[in-house]
Amino acid sequence: MICGVRSSGLYPSLVLAIRDMRTANDRDEETGNGEGNRSWIALALGMVVLDTLSGQGSGVWARWKRLLTEHGVTEVDARLIYGFRCSLLHGYGLPRREQTGGLGVVTTGRRRGYAIDTSGRDLVDLSVPLFCSLLVERIAVEAADDWDVTLIDVNKPIP
Repeated sequence: MICGVRSSGLYPSLVLAIRDMRTANDRDEETGNGEGNRSWIALALGMVVLDTLSGQGSGVWARWKRLLTEHGVTEVDARLIYGFRCSLLHGYGLPRREQTGGLGVVTTGRRRGYAIDTSGRDLVDLSVPLFCSLLVERIAVEAADDWDVTLIDVNKPIP
């Protein structure tokens, strides 16, 4: 997804969220190029993108499960991602073992493999660069029509 600078200063919130996630992830905000890093801010912004794409209404887990599984994420991985989402939102930390089926969790800056790697015996490895660049951005492109397209004027001072 190309998120170029607009002379008008008017952006859909999806474009702003992607640009901010890329900046926090140490990637080019317009093209997404770059290796990325393990920034918690980038991870949190990635969760904001997914949360917004999941839609409105009650049943947050059901919305997340639908969004992720409709875009190729297994239900097991969707549950783990949702656990990360909840732990970031409610405590700005990693999920406890009871939220991950008894698995320990770690975030890494790994740049090859899977966004969520469950191949370790008792460990879930969430690669922040891969999560933000490959998973979140792919879902955002595929589900962009589900996003609020209200334009935000970045040149207008915040009251």
